[in-house]
Amino acid sequence: MSERFDFSKRKIRGWKRKVKEIETWKNYYIQLDLAVLEKNHREYVKTWIHPFYSLRRYSIPFWYKRLIIEALLEIYDSWQQTMETYKTPYYLKVWLFEKDFIRSQIVVSFKEMYHSYDETFEELKNRQTLPETLFVEKAAEFSWEEGIRADVWYGSELLEDVASGLYSEAEVESIKQSAYRIEQRKDDRLYLVNGDTVWVGTKKWKKK
Repeated sequence: MSERFDFSKRKIRGWKRKVKEIETWKNYYIQLDLAVLEKNHREYVKTWIHPFYSLRRYSIPFWYKRLIIEALLEIYDSWQQTMETYKTPYYLKVWLFEKDFIRSQIVVSFKEMYHSYDETFEELKNRQTLPETLFVEKAAEFSWEEGIRADVWYGSELLEDVASGLYSEAEVESIKQSAYRIEQRKDDRLYLVNGDTVWVGTKKWKKK
């Protein structure tokens, strides 16, 4: 019996078609879904572009990432115009992930869900601009923060993983050493490791 084909290793083809898919995806989401927003008081749009979201490993060229970012920022502008009509505070951000880029998205929340994303990322720091690999002209209209998407490891679970053979003692020690913060929670210890760098963007307000 032949081995099952590993789709995560499939070569990405048809880039011209995928450029058109960005435009189709953007046009589908550019209008904020008010029914969902008013029901849940939050909404989001991820980069649902085939086949990247279904692959464990993928490689996206810089020029294609920039097209996606441009589309995300266009969607942001449209959503911002809609949110301004509510005359109430709201959270509207674009999240750009460096490693797992296809997780990049726009999120919005207001009313009782206004603060639901406040602690999504760790160690947020103000930055002048995006790194060159993610920069597009429209990004200059945004304020950016660089943060961390944390991977949380529990000390008790790491001990279990060593006992079960899932990880070696050396691998567990490496995880512990790479933690940027360690927290004590009751009878357990948490190791927070940088899982990805995220860039959080907010449109700058223009003076009238």
